[in-house]
Amino acid sequence: MKPSSSHSLHALRTLAPLAAMFLLTGFLGISCSGADPEDSPNSPDDSTRPNSSAMGLWTANTAHDTCSKSFHDTYFVVGPEGKKYPTWHPPTAVDPTTGRDCTFGHEHGRDPRGSALWDFVREQFAFDANRNGVIDPTERDASGLPFGHIAEQLAAYNAANGIADSDRFEDHTGYKITWENGIRRDRLVNGQVQALDLFCDVLTVLHQESYSAEAFASNLHQLTFAIDCNRGADATRYPVRLLASLMATFGNPASFVAIVPGTGDSTVTTGVPQPPTSPAGGTERGRVIPTIANVRNDIYVPVGQTSNFSTGLFEVWSSAAALLRNDGTQLAAFDPAFSVYSPSRYFDPTLLTNTARSIDICYSGVNAAGLVIDDPLRAGEIVRQARGPECATVAPNGPATPRLQRIAFDDPRSPFNACRREVSIGSTPLANAGGGTAWHTDPYGRAGRTAAFAGSLRQYIEGVNNTGSGIVLAARSFGGDVSYCPPGAGLHAPN
Repeated sequence: MKPSSSHSLHALRTLAPLAAMFLLTGFLGISCSGADPEDSPNSPDDSTRPNSSAMGLWTANTAHDTCSKSFHDTYFVVGPEGKKYPTWHPPTAVDPTTGRDCTFGHEHGRDPRGSALWDFVREQFAFDANRNGVIDPTERDASGLPFGHIAEQLAAYNAANGIADSDRFEDHTGYKITWENGIRRDRLVNGQVQALDLFCDVLTVLHQESYSAEAFASNLHQLTFAIDCNRGADATRYPVRLLASLMATFGNPASFVAIVPGTGDSTVTTGVPQPPTSPAGGTERGRVIPTIANVRNDIYVPVGQTSNFSTGLFEVWSSAAALLRNDGTQLAAFDPAFSVYSPSRYFDPTLLTNTARSIDICYSGVNAAGLVIDDPLRAGEIVRQARGPECATVAPNGPATPRLQRIAFDDPRSPFNACRREVSIGSTPLANAGGGTAWHTDPYGRAGRTAAFAGSLRQYIEGVNNTGSGIVLAARSFGGDVSYCPPGAGLHAPN
């Protein structure tokens, strides 16, 4: 996880007093492990590697972001096929050209270098630059989590197979990393949770946008899922070690799931997915996205009550992913679900784009007739409105706040920035007894074989079979207590 070598030695010397911080952040030519790949004659200058399609997509919002695009693009890793990909970076950093702190305005979740799976991940995504069949230390150190690698392989797969209009395009800010070490797992027996002596390390990367209309219709999203259950007396009974990447479905295309107050789940049909040829989902619940009905029910409340933003502005994406052999039999399955609190948008079918901005909830309410009022001159008519700490700072006068004093949805002062997220995991059945750990599938996790092919993704599946263990793991959530947006970091939508 390092910047390009375009920064000169002069810059390094100039910033020598900040060397300790550089070792932590991993830029200015210093890899995530602290070794400089340029010091090794066995590794090419990483800055000369070709760019992937994902490189250079982010552009600074000059009204709020103080880091430059050129500085942002120094955070890259070399992916398995030798291309440069953007990767994790802190939300703020010291720009080597100015020696000053700057803000990127977005974050990618938890720093993956603290994960117990970090070396496992780098080994899996490394590029064998010298083609010796071994991932050397310098090649590993140039590796990391390549944002956009799955989409890049999908494009290669489509090109090789003459498949038109099926490439997937996702922006930069939506890539989110979540991990936790030593997660204690329990089992389910006849629906009851029982203790199990099993501990797992988990890391996930999902492209999850919660700031535009894109997710209303698009069900296909890039997912990397890594897990290693290697500790505890029951680890031999339920062995799990997996690192999988694929284009995962989260429900069906051109629709999403809405929770109708007092009723339950309902399917909302809307929009055209990207790509328009997106496959149908499977057994998963899919994308549950908040709507104006949730806002009306949980957030617009009368005097004396407090709004419940945790239910009114909450979304969760549930998957049911699998890796399959070429004959269609299952190698591995996993079903993580990804929750987002306080997204910056929700669905409102009365609007032209169906996209309502969460911040505007603070400046509106409903009158006795149930009509939404956002005119400050009519605030006296409102009988139900947002009440609680979420809006207290940005709208101390509530719906009576003059329009010129209202802040925009992408203002860093807005509390609706999707900074709180959580991941839930269940069982991870593997059926690869006696098989090699290296598999190659198409970008959808299908057609698995032991040799690579055009557009394939490399998967790691432990050579075990735990499907006959009789153990079904209970769902376990993590990540919700981690702060992804530190104060003063300038985070704002889109994030």
